[in-house]
Amino acid sequence: MESEEELKGRIDELEKKKAELIERIKRLNRRIRYKKYEQKALQPFLEQTKEVQIAPHRKKKRALEFKISMAAYTPRMEKELIRQLKKVDDQLDEVKEIERARRKIRYVEQDIKEGEDEIGKIEVELKTIREELKKLYDENKVLRTVARKQAAAQARAEEDMVALGDLAFIENDN
Repeated sequence: MESEEELKGRIDELEKKKAELIERIKRLNRRIRYKKYEQKALQPFLEQTKEVQIAPHRKKKRALEFKISMAAYTPRMEKELIRQLKKVDDQLDEVKEIERARRKIRYVEQDIKEGEDEIGKIEVELKTIREELKKLYDENKVLRTVARKQAAAQARAEEDMVALGDLAFIENDN
């Protein structure tokens, strides 16, 4: 069995670790709360633009770029292809914000999920620390009780004893 000092040291160490984990959970909760506000702010814009298709514009742009680069056209045909390409680029510029918002919501949702997963892991760790602390507190309580009983027994034993000086004093009275 450990001494009371060692027990107290382990308890303090575990309490410190527990406090650090709780602080990490608080920070993660703040971050998740911020990300949820961000998600909420993006939702109306994404809901309005959910019908907008971006992929066809990208596909059309790639096809035009490929067509321009692979074949030799008359200057007039090439100008027409370049005009079409510019038109597609303009359309892509119009939907750039939508694309950025869609990408951002994916990152936000991923951050929320990662934060919640990390909190779950920390809570498991906290549970084991709390269980160990409970055992250590119980052990400490037993040690204190035993020490108190020993001190009480020693005090009673000392009360039963008569000091030599007291004996000499008693003898003188008689």
